[in-house]
Amino acid sequence: MPPSSRLYLVRHCDVANPKRTLYGFLPGFGLSSKGIAQAEAIGQRLGGEPIRLIRHSPLQRAEQTAAIVARLVGSPPMIPDEDLVEARFSRYLQGVPYAQIPWRRPLWWVHMASPGLLRRDETVSAMADRVERSLGRLLDEVSGASGICVSHGDPIQAFWIRHTGRPNRALHRLQCAKGGQLALDYEGRRLTRITYVPPAVDGVPASPSRAVDVSEARRL
Repeated sequence: MPPSSRLYLVRHCDVANPKRTLYGFLPGFGLSSKGIAQAEAIGQRLGGEPIRLIRHSPLQRAEQTAAIVARLVGSPPMIPDEDLVEARFSRYLQGVPYAQIPWRRPLWWVHMASPGLLRRDETVSAMADRVERSLGRLLDEVSGASGICVSHGDPIQAFWIRHTGRPNRALHRLQCAKGGQLALDYEGRRLTRITYVPPAVDGVPASPSRAVDVSEARRL
């Protein structure tokens, strides 16, 4: 029988961003006090799991989330992983306040209507592929135990829609909130089930959503 493993694909927690700027790849955007509490709640929730390794996007908000979680789950090794980095299109948007994006960055409309159509954009499939690569490395490293990948909204959602039979246009409709996570059950390297776990609210962990049988979703 292939080994059973559970991986956690975690979105970085809430960011200190008082000017409500699209931060993308910009430095200097660490976690807010709310984000720190969310990360601590994740660590406390997973404290009883056999977490062997944490891979994370090298961007500050993801690395800080990973470090807080690591401290609470036994201090496993942490490895920065470029495959978990933010969506490439955010480089075009970064530095602009959210409210000004539609008129200062008009290609945003094209991206929202058809992700990956623009040359400077990244296809949904490409984002899902790189998340899959990172998860595959993690599976090899923790086989039979558990591990964590910390990434960003669009790459996580690209992976999610791939495995739940949704079309690419669902990228911005399916929402893994900051501090949320996908619990992924594997038999060997075969993904069998996805469960979305919402972020904690005021430090209190939320209840997981209904698990999705991946084999059933792919038949839809």
